[in-house]
Amino acid sequence: MSALLETRELTAFYGDFQALYGIDLAVAAGEVVAIIGANGAGKSTFLKALVGLVAAKAEAVRLDGAAIGGIAPHRLVGLGLALVPEGRRLFPSLTVEENLRIGTAGSRGQWTLEAIYDLFPILAERRSSPATALSGGQQQMVAIGRALMSNPRLLLCDELSLGLAPTVIRDIYAVFPRICKAGTAIVVVEQDIGQAMAAADRLYCFQEGRVSLSGPAASLTREQISTAYFGLH
Repeated sequence: MSALLETRELTAFYGDFQALYGIDLAVAAGEVVAIIGANGAGKSTFLKALVGLVAAKAEAVRLDGAAIGGIAPHRLVGLGLALVPEGRRLFPSLTVEENLRIGTAGSRGQWTLEAIYDLFPILAERRSSPATALSGGQQQMVAIGRALMSNPRLLLCDELSLGLAPTVIRDIYAVFPRICKAGTAIVVVEQDIGQAMAAADRLYCFQEGRVSLSGPAASLTREQISTAYFGLH
């Protein structure tokens, strides 16, 4: 597998507290990688380290083989990384369309407003509505669309299904194949193990800041995942 993004012995700290211990992970172009684990396992910290929100050594994060660890977040957007943050973080004073336009970052590519509206037709209907007037699922669609507007090579989704109804979650995950077909790989942090296994090509389980299990999602058993997730022996 030729890696689009790769981490090598990635560590991360919050002051004196170490949150990640030597994470090795790889993402190939056009694939979906899911990261699961209990609260506090280091999943969100890992994404933040990738996008420069948490300090990382330069050699610990590589994009197309080039060291990018520690680069400023706005520069990483220009290199092709985009984050859909936990809690969506939409701008409440702006409309749906204005929130989407913020994501462009001067980029040009196939992910235009029209393409986002084709991906999520409900957003076209609500384009002039305040973002906070939308349902939680629709707000998550705006957050994904905003990230895609930068035309990323790698889309990072943090706690995508948190607080959403199962039917809404299925609708959101249903667009993943279209996103990947357009040339964007996806890393998704997910609490719903079943959904993660169904959507991902490969799965990583984090436990206490370390990778406790990894492999093709289709080949991992529930027993393996439970052992890795809960640290059972």
